Amino acid sequence: MYRNHRVAVVIPVLNEEESIGKVLDDIPGYVDQLIVADNGSDDQTVAIANSFSAIIVTESVKGYGAACLKGLEKVKKETDIIV
Repeated sequence: MYRNHRVAVVIPVLNEEESIGKVLDDIPGYVDQLIVADNGSDDQTVAIANSFSAIIVTESVKGYGAACLKGLEKVKKETDIIV
C-alpha cells in the first residue's frame, strides 16, 4: 500500500523481450499488483515477465487497447490507482 492507496500496474506487451525486464525491474516496491497483458508474443516476453512474478494475462484480439482492457479485468476491486 502506498500512502494508504493500493496501486496496480498494467503493462500491455507484444514481443518486448528486449525491454520488459528493464521496465519490470524499475517498478517500485509499493506496487501491489503487477499485470502483464500479452497480445500474442512469440519471443521470451512472457517468460521474462514470469520471472518477475507478474500476473500474466493473454489477449488474442490484436491491439494495444484490447490488451489493456484484458489486463484491467485482472485488477483487484480494492485498487485505488491503476497505472
